[in-house]
Amino acid sequence: MDFCYNPKYNILSNINISVYKGEMITLLGPNGVGKSSLLNCITGLIHPQKGCVKLNGQNLQDIPRKKIAQSIAYVPQKCNASFNYDVKEFVTMGRTAHMGFFSTPTRDDYKLTEASLERLGIKELQGRPINELSGGEQQKACIARALVQEPQLIILDEPTSALDYGNQVRVLKLVQQLSKDGYAVLITTHNPEHPLLLDSDVWLLGNDCYLQKGSVNEMINEKNLFNLYGIEICISTIETVNRNVCFIKSLKN
Repeated sequence: MDFCYNPKYNILSNINISVYKGEMITLLGPNGVGKSSLLNCITGLIHPQKGCVKLNGQNLQDIPRKKIAQSIAYVPQKCNASFNYDVKEFVTMGRTAHMGFFSTPTRDDYKLTEASLERLGIKELQGRPINELSGGEQQKACIARALVQEPQLIILDEPTSALDYGNQVRVLKLVQQLSKDGYAVLITTHNPEHPLLLDSDVWLLGNDCYLQKGSVNEMINEKNLFNLYGIEICISTIETVNRNVCFIKSLKN
């Protein structure tokens, strides 16, 4: 597929990708290359000028928004709650895609909410107003809401950006477990360490509008990272942890 905002300049060119059940993909790329546009195409918020996006074999443009929401959950970088709901009600709103227009949440809906809050470790926050939580706590609440949506695909846009180091690790563990539980998971990140930790497949979106895809060992190398970010990033195997790590040699020129 191709996508552009201005006919003279493509944002995405010849994108040909698939996401399957139980698959985990990490999307990396510098600011402004079109990562958010790609996510918006996948979720059906915008439509490509060439080609199409399909969900379970059906063109996304032919599927009602409510049906899309039953299959795809999106966790934004930042929680944008219009009203100061308490956390329990905010998370339960993830059930909206499965409810009628005038329906109210059932006991089973609230059970899903409680289980999701427990899984994210924020059950004690359920009575707190969502807009009074820290950025990290709000991010966890957004992930909990995505889980009660019971989707096939969960898209997380920089899910660790507002979290402290410990919570970053906890969220990455959760992301990994979601894939093992059978969800298709797509996350964006600016940290090339994340796909190494997750051992995920990798999509690299560069300034040339084209996307490269492959295994973490194929994609996360010093040449590709230099092409993405324009700085030298070293990759080395650390025997004590038995994996590759990324690091910057120095801030000096």
